[in-house]
Amino acid sequence: NEVHDAGWQMGIHAIGDAAIELVVDTLADALTRNPREDHRSYLNHFSMRPSDATMEKMAQHGIHITQQPNFTYTLEGRYVANLDGWRLEHNNPVRSPMDHGIHVAISSDILPIGPLVGIYAAVTRKGMSGRVFGADEAITIEEAIQGYTIKGAYLGFEEDIKGSLEPGKLADMIVLSKDILTVDPEEIMGIEIEQTYVGGNLVFQN
Repeated sequence: NEVHDAGWQMGIHAIGDAAIELVVDTLADALTRNPREDHRSYLNHFSMRPSDATMEKMAQHGIHITQQPNFTYTLEGRYVANLDGWRLEHNNPVRSPMDHGIHVAISSDILPIGPLVGIYAAVTRKGMSGRVFGADEAITIEEAIQGYTIKGAYLGFEEDIKGSLEPGKLADMIVLSKDILTVDPEEIMGIEIEQTYVGGNLVFQN
């Protein structure tokens, strides 16, 4: 409550469904007591899918998510060893919160750093073994790219200067070896980064 009342944006780690529900209830109570129209507070990770009622509450109060779909791929073994059934199939959900109207940004966290694995996993829902986990949680390539760009910029209150290629914004962009929008999704991780621009300056050349 003190942090919320001070006007801060909060980003709170919440991994399990019980933790997610606890954090959402706490944030919703704070926002009901002291409404803030553009707080942009969010849950980081959101690794287990909570109840529909919890996601509806998140949408109602403008509570957002930063999600790491690359974990479905990279941490497959950990999930298989510790989860089963519905929880295993819906690890790192993306489609369901989006369908509830929740703003979902995507990030890499620490493994691996690049976005291509995350885009691949978000689109295919495949782990390293090739197993598909909860195909109903898959999103489109376009949605995954938006998650890494404009939606992340929004959570950083920077959507006016970055996150999309428009006049007046920073030219932060990459040039790929293939058209990611048209390749077979199985080819996504094999796409090479040809160039990287930051603020319009070439900082990497393959």
